[in-house]
Amino acid sequence: MLIDFHTHAFPDKLVPKAISKLEAIGNIKSYGDGSVKNLLSHMSGAGVDRSVILNIATNAHQQSSVNSFAIETGDTYPNLYTLGSLHPDSENIAEEAKRLSDAGIRGLKLHPDYINTFIDDPKLDPIYEVCVEYNLFVVSHSGWDFISPDCIHCTPERILNVLAKFPTLRFVAAHMGANRQWDEVERLLVGKNVWIDTSLAVPFGMDDEQFRRILTNHLPDHILFGSDYPWFTPEDTYRRIIGLGLPNELLEGIFYKNALALLGDGTNK
Repeated sequence: MLIDFHTHAFPDKLVPKAISKLEAIGNIKSYGDGSVKNLLSHMSGAGVDRSVILNIATNAHQQSSVNSFAIETGDTYPNLYTLGSLHPDSENIAEEAKRLSDAGIRGLKLHPDYINTFIDDPKLDPIYEVCVEYNLFVVSHSGWDFISPDCIHCTPERILNVLAKFPTLRFVAAHMGANRQWDEVERLLVGKNVWIDTSLAVPFGMDDEQFRRILTNHLPDHILFGSDYPWFTPEDTYRRIIGLGLPNELLEGIFYKNALALLGDGTNK
């Protein structure tokens, strides 16, 4: 089995605007059109059994509609897991967290660069508090991002600050702990109680030696396969990981077992 823990898709009516805007921000070309249908089609061709769609509310007004899309999409497609999102400026964070939990959503996505908030800013504490209360894990963009190239809102140091304040919070630091800050990841996060996903390691130039070192030295049940589709393909990341010569037990955890531990055993899928 292969679970892609880091993908994106948008409501059909928003697809053209969302993809064109993001392509312009990153000066990159998307491999897919950003729709759920396209994601499902690519999964079939790439040998991906299930995918996790990371949804993000970039303002408080979007929060409810983003979460409704997450709930409806997850209910409609058996091989898709969807994450909700909470915004620190919302007045109904607790109510939305309960709605997500009641609907079977297992986690939420934060993108601190798009909400212009450092990941350890106290204004995010109410979100972490309800995540602990409702047993929701958090996936955060971590490290460098196109949208704010001169200000990194989620660094390894700041992730440790969050975990020190909320030690039972299940925190997934996307992009191998922090995009383009992998030396700091090795120094500060490897071996700590934080999950990482493999997205962006391949296209952003992590060398094989460091890739293998982080994957073998980190907690083996805290590593998740992720591609960041539609921006990058799961095939490229899969081939790169297979080429590292890792033990089969570790590979099984990365490719699906660790994801199922966070998402549930999949019986509702």
